[in-house]
Amino acid sequence: MILVDSLLYKIDQKLNKLSSNAHQAIPLEDKILALNEAQIKLVKQKLDGTPTTTALGFDSFNKRYEDLQVLIEEYSSHKLSLELKDKNINQWVADVTKLTPKYMFYVDSYILADKGKCINRLIRVNPDLTKHADTLILLDNVHYRPSFEYQETFNTISSDEIAVYTDGTFTPKELYISYIRYPKYINKAGWIGLDGEPTVDQNSDLPDYLEDELVDLTVKDLAGYIENIAAIETSSLRLKESE
Repeated sequence: MILVDSLLYKIDQKLNKLSSNAHQAIPLEDKILALNEAQIKLVKQKLDGTPTTTALGFDSFNKRYEDLQVLIEEYSSHKLSLELKDKNINQWVADVTKLTPKYMFYVDSYILADKGKCINRLIRVNPDLTKHADTLILLDNVHYRPSFEYQETFNTISSDEIAVYTDGTFTPKELYISYIRYPKYINKAGWIGLDGEPTVDQNSDLPDYLEDELVDLTVKDLAGYIENIAAIETSSLRLKESE
């Protein structure tokens, strides 16, 4: 957890020029908005460009993913009902907007399915999301198509729907999903929020050691607004060193 007071203090500290504090009077609400934009950007940066290699969809030896462990929601708490959407390709879907906390990125999932007298069989879902263009190819290939006996299938995600597929011989009922949630919205008491309500203190739930990266991303954005070139260059250098 990163304290919001610490974040705001460090933002002011890094924006202030050595000779003058001119042009640094940024409203609190602008700092809060910038902090939350930077927080989302930081999560995306941690995820970009790293292969998925484990059952969780993460490389457990890759520090970028370890940074986000606090945001991972586990299967057991997130069950979604499946409905048949396209009987021609045996596509079953669930609505990820029903997930709480709010869904951000997919990690992994499994389904419970029935076939004849065999009920509630656990079917593993491939942790690597399938491209839509590959769906029909996989369904037509005897080596890759979904199988109740081999307990495996694959999925796709689009338009807030996660889809799983069968070979037409079994019926999926429930999907259990693990995912990365959105981080909590950082806030500070003392202004009226965009929803018209007074704000309260809310710390970032990212780990403490990401504080400097979060501050630097925020400072880089705010410095652009106030034309503080020195702050932009310093923050960019620090972010490069932290990669």
